[in-house]
Amino acid sequence: MNPARVLFSTLMHNSEMPMPKKGMKGNIYLSFGIIAVTCIMIPCCIAMGYISYMLSSSMMNAEGLLTPEGNTITGAQMNGLLSELHILSAFSMVFSLLVIFNVLFFSADLQHLIPLPFKPSEILRGKFFHTYMAESIMEFMILLSVFIGYFVAAGENLGMGSWLNPISLISALIGTFVTPLLPLVYCALVSFFLMTVLKGIHNIKVFYNSSLVLLALFLILFFASFGGLGGIDLDNFMNSVAEGKNLFLITCNMIFFTSPILADAIETGSILSLLLYLAGNAAALAVMLFVGSKVYPSCLYTAAALGERRKAASFETLGFKARSPMASYFIKEIRTLIRTRAYASNCVVINLLWPVGILILFSMTKDSSGMNEFIAMYGDPDYPRAKLLMLLAVIAVSFIASAMNSLSSTAFTREGLHADIIKYLPMDYGKQLSAKAAVSLILTWPALLAAVAITGVFVHFGAGDMIYYSVLSLEALLLSAVIGFSMDSSAPYTDWSDEYSALRGNLNSFFNMAIAMVAAGLMCGLTFLCFEYVHMSIFADQMLVLLLLGMIDIPAVIFGRKLILRNMSELS
Repeated sequence: MNPARVLFSTLMHNSEMPMPKKGMKGNIYLSFGIIAVTCIMIPCCIAMGYISYMLSSSMMNAEGLLTPEGNTITGAQMNGLLSELHILSAFSMVFSLLVIFNVLFFSADLQHLIPLPFKPSEILRGKFFHTYMAESIMEFMILLSVFIGYFVAAGENLGMGSWLNPISLISALIGTFVTPLLPLVYCALVSFFLMTVLKGIHNIKVFYNSSLVLLALFLILFFASFGGLGGIDLDNFMNSVAEGKNLFLITCNMIFFTSPILADAIETGSILSLLLYLAGNAAALAVMLFVGSKVYPSCLYTAAALGERRKAASFETLGFKARSPMASYFIKEIRTLIRTRAYASNCVVINLLWPVGILILFSMTKDSSGMNEFIAMYGDPDYPRAKLLMLLAVIAVSFIASAMNSLSSTAFTREGLHADIIKYLPMDYGKQLSAKAAVSLILTWPALLAAVAITGVFVHFGAGDMIYYSVLSLEALLLSAVIGFSMDSSAPYTDWSDEYSALRGNLNSFFNMAIAMVAAGLMCGLTFLCFEYVHMSIFADQMLVLLLLGMIDIPAVIFGRKLILRNMSELS
């Protein structure tokens, strides 16, 4: 058997935490899996399919884009489909760059693989295709939903012939699985370039900051595409895309050069376009593997040298201070999160999504009639539904924020193969748990408070609203964190090869997100029903939510703490 295939198969079997399958714990995790699929994967796919359907329908019905008969396929809907493919490809490239960089050069299993009878090129192929499969499963589902949304819109607007073209359907199916390949090929080539050209810098931060540079470039390109359109809004973006004059679309057509060929194959049913699409991706993959076969061995030596220098520097700069055990453990957790790039970006920096995202939202819509109308309604006691919407938004974000940053659901997973050290530290389990919980709250709640404060500035909250939403967000965050700690202490994923695997292979994070979404949905549903059908006043509804969450938090914290401490004592 091909050595690269053997390595790929081995890596695939060890890429995720083993899920308990027997007994009560197995039944609980099976239930978590069903909840996760139902509450995360399926809703995401439905949402993406609906967005694709709406965008494609808008493009197909745009004035002047169809012939008088209304059945001629033009470039407008192709541009709409392309814009979706390009946005997905750009996100895939940005968020996969550090993953492929870490997997190829800094994963812990390399020290075991290199002495084995594998050629460097075989290690490269095995690791690349394993990363491609591990990172793309959710993207496969989203792409399939995008194509389904497109075909539904085409069937409604252009006739059932758009559904029945077999080459178009085959092209979409192939594109579902091949579209994520080119962004990952680019990530591998960028990592080769950085390791080869910048190896004299001896500073690993240069490599890890490359993803931030890439994200900044795509964001600049995206916002620059609104230049001369009269403002940043959805209508301007769609009009420029329909006319084929959008800078982001034009540039990405060149970067992700196979996507326009795929769109043409889907829209025209051209076998030639389909073959060209496959040939283009095959050529890009062949170039990456050829380049990798030449430079990967030297890149591995560079990575090893960087690791040695980094360890020596950290040892020389070590300082020791007398601290209490609690403070020492807390600082250890903070340093682990901040100094480890995977944790820093996925567990710490991600919290800025809420205040920064809300600031961008209000900045972009502050002059729109819809936003001004909402702000006016929020301050008018005759329109309580505006406050209801704000209440529902705070509940949802507060529950999801803790689950999204994975601070609680990887608290024990982050210990890795040394998780059993928890049992031997001269510090009782309760204090260790308190330190981990403090880290989760300190890194999450201030971001939520900042988001509330920014919203309050734009919507003109009173002091009472600010205090209320701050306390409410803390209650929701506490419940979500307890769930995360309970799950990760029950079945931590400790046998991981690198920190990115600890995050993306940890089913506890995925399940914690699903449960948080269910809890948020139940709480929002109860709040809405009490307002609409029980006819509670908005003030009574707010107090009900606050008291109910507090009543749930108290037993959850008490019994959850006992469960987590028991799980900590059983760690091995």
